[in-house]
Amino acid sequence: MAQTKLQVCIGDTAQEVGTLWFESAGGREHSVFEYFDSWLNHPRAFALAPGMPLNPGQMFFKAANEHASPLPPPLADTTPDSWGRNIIRKDARTRGDRSAPLTEIDILMTVDDFSRIGALRLRTEEGAPFLASEPSGRHPIPPLLHLDQLGHLISEAEKDEPEMTALRRVRQIGTALGGARPKCSVIDHDGRLTIAKFTSRHDTYPVERAEVMTLNLAKLCGLRTPAARVEMSGGLPVAVIERFDRSASGGRASYLSAQSMLEANVAVGSSYVQLADAIRVNALTPPGELRELFSRIAFTILVSNVDDHLKNHGFLYKGNGQWQLSPVFDVNPAPERFKELKTAIGDPAVPDASISLLMDYAFYFELSEDAAAKLIGEMAHTIEGNWQGLARQAGMNGAEINIYKPAFDHKEALEARALVKAPEGSASRQNEDEALDFNSGPSL
Repeated sequence: MAQTKLQVCIGDTAQEVGTLWFESAGGREHSVFEYFDSWLNHPRAFALAPGMPLNPGQMFFKAANEHASPLPPPLADTTPDSWGRNIIRKDARTRGDRSAPLTEIDILMTVDDFSRIGALRLRTEEGAPFLASEPSGRHPIPPLLHLDQLGHLISEAEKDEPEMTALRRVRQIGTALGGARPKCSVIDHDGRLTIAKFTSRHDTYPVERAEVMTLNLAKLCGLRTPAARVEMSGGLPVAVIERFDRSASGGRASYLSAQSMLEANVAVGSSYVQLADAIRVNALTPPGELRELFSRIAFTILVSNVDDHLKNHGFLYKGNGQWQLSPVFDVNPAPERFKELKTAIGDPAVPDASISLLMDYAFYFELSEDAAAKLIGEMAHTIEGNWQGLARQAGMNGAEINIYKPAFDHKEALEARALVKAPEGSASRQNEDEALDFNSGPSL
């Protein structure tokens, strides 16, 4: 049996939070977590997740199935998905210094400390360097001006037999992030940590332009969004997206996925109604958060986003044991996919992407029928009147816009627009919470 012991800290101050023990034997993996007394007694202490209350004693975690994680949920949230995992596995195979399969603790420990999602940090013992950090407090994340070079490295890393140096560099900068698409961390012109999403050699659609367009469309519809734009690398578009778990000064914000908030074993098969219940218990301002969530469901249906699983929703810690929905991310229109939600509106057995079904559940999000109809209808008109212009701004040509048309012009969009009259002029809606600072939670 192999055992690993790690110290879990939080924030730039590296406040000690607890101890993680991880054991693996014969393909079976489990972990144990225990809060430090110093954290339990800290005046600004909070539970890292609703399922990890601030109590003394050990908590046991084991994967419920082959798709679940044996790590505590907040730490599982900092491990990469398929893109990052493939890079880590390729690098280990190329180095040839490991015969046994990688475990979850191997994946967790490989992620770069500087760009690790959220505020949690790991080290082997007090005073030791954080995993995996560079010597002397440096970090490996490159500036945006290296985008052309990064595009070459990403392309090389996608190959079945990548060049070793390129693969190792991508492992340093591209494994802290979730999702299946090629990406890495970069430092933007203003010094902020940013995500760069690259065109894959397997792409047949302008996916990066579409994501930027959709995020900007979401902002126009009043949803909380990170800043997003298109840059070019070797003649190919790159989506450059702000990291919302970092403040303008670089401080780390505590992050929790919706899957971890719900204590769900997998990212699919749950419902927005369940998420609404969690918001009522844990949110900073439940009525505002419920309206925001309802708006996101409507937007998801109207732009034909079919990747709305629980890992693609998240929360930022705002203090006093309360959380707030993070800005929207990973919203991609899918013109040719069957329009079915990964997170059902109410009944997990009925994952229909349906405006009428959403209206039926409006009361559950504390919205009257009239308020829900107005919100959905105005959003539908805003999308209809602006998506093609935003697509052009993102660099799409006429043929590419036509490819994406079925994602925006469909039966549910027509039904939504019929809920209210088309407004004269601009149909944009101001977000009631637009003055909120999404990174204003307490730093530690």
